[in-house]
Amino acid sequence: MTTVSGAPPSATGRLLDELAGLLLPVVMPLVRRLPAMILVLAGLITLMGVLTLIGAHQDDAQIQAHSAVATAEVLPGSDFSRTLITFTTATGETVSPERGVFYPRGLQPGQIVRVEYDSTHPDRVRVLGRNASVGSLPIGIMLLVTWAVALPVGFSLRGRQLQRMEAARLALAERVLAEAAAASEGAASESGSTESSAGDMPAEEPVTAVEQVAAEHALAEQAVAEQVVAEQVAAEQVCAGQVVAEQAVAAPASSVLPAASVPAQAGSTQPASTQPVPAHSVSAQPVSAQPMSTESASTGPASTGPASTGPASTDAA
Repeated sequence: MTTVSGAPPSATGRLLDELAGLLLPVVMPLVRRLPAMILVLAGLITLMGVLTLIGAHQDDAQIQAHSAVATAEVLPGSDFSRTLITFTTATGETVSPERGVFYPRGLQPGQIVRVEYDSTHPDRVRVLGRNASVGSLPIGIMLLVTWAVALPVGFSLRGRQLQRMEAARLALAERVLAEAAAASEGAASESGSTESSAGDMPAEEPVTAVEQVAAEHALAEQAVAEQVVAEQVAAEQVCAGQVVAEQAVAAPASSVLPAASVPAQAGSTQPASTQPVPAHSVSAQPVSAQPMSTESASTGPASTGPASTGPASTDAA
């Protein structure tokens, strides 16, 4: 089976597409502003017509102030914008106004016509018997037609633009509502799936009052046991502190007794050490004043020195 593909675009089609791509960004803003542009154009035409009437009245006033009459001939080469003539003034000067004659309607080349001009300014000339009122009627009709066309067209285009804008706004609102509805439906489906998955999970068994009381009792017993352990640790720390204090108190006494025994041991090598020691001197020692009397009596120099084996010990017995 063979498939027939579309024909490739021609060079003319590509050119038109490129031209449209270039012109659309420029034309579309103008199209959107077309109603306003039509009204502005009508206003400009009106302004031009009013200025023309004002200028015609001013020229008529100047010619009326310095009026002079002459015979003129219409020259060939006249067009819509001006009608050329030539005439001779009262001073014998031949004049051909560059702007032509005013109000030249109906004149033909080669025609002889009477004209009225400003003697101080011969270029300002008009057909005799005509004035600005001749041009007021055509200008008025032109302005009337202009506004008769501009107003309906402008307001019609503006109305269509407003309708399109309203349709676009409604379409946007509908799209937003549709997206919101889709989002809400998605959220509802997700919540439903979550609830269904939660329903499939086994439900937790409720805790009874007896189990709750038992748990509280166990927690209370654990707290009491911890408190007892803490008290025991504190008591052991206190006992250890007392022992350390007693050892610190006994340390000075044990350091003094060996120092007293040194002379006795050193004197055991002399003859004087064999002299008897009075019994009252041994009994007069402050044994009770020593903190550790038993240890000092058993380890002191009196029991191990030579004096304990001398005659003094025999007498004391």
